[in-house]
Amino acid sequence: MGKEINIRLRLINIKQNKVLLTYNSEEDFYSFIGGKLEFGETIQQGAEREIKEECGKDTSFNFKKILYIRDYVDPPNNHHNVEFFILGSVDKFEELEGKRDPEFNERDWLTWKDLFHLPTNVYPLMLQQKLPEDYKHNFPNQGEYLGNIT
Repeated sequence: MGKEINIRLRLINIKQNKVLLTYNSEEDFYSFIGGKLEFGETIQQGAEREIKEECGKDTSFNFKKILYIRDYVDPPNNHHNVEFFILGSVDKFEELEGKRDPEFNERDWLTWKDLFHLPTNVYPLMLQQKLPEDYKHNFPNQGEYLGNIT
């Protein structure tokens, strides 16, 4: 595997004090939905594509703002990602609960979790406390750099 930097989009969707996450049953952790930005896409176009891929082609995404930017640098494992955490909203709610992701052999599925009682295995760990606090204050910052976090 060569050395490259990947740009990843992580989408933060909150409805009724719940946040939409992907659960990875193989490794037992939750993460924000999203994926790689493709060549030629804007960040907004990539976010809209990722929502359609993970939530269904008939799902739309209302892009609001970039909340956080983080580095994930792990040279021993040839990982170097720059991630944009994007606040937005999807036009669905209950129908997304339990939706499986066929791209990952059905091991992953979508779930809504209480924003103020997030599981301890939501990654990145730093956002377990930061996200609910920022939500209470209506996300006052935009594009906040979080550094190299796990």
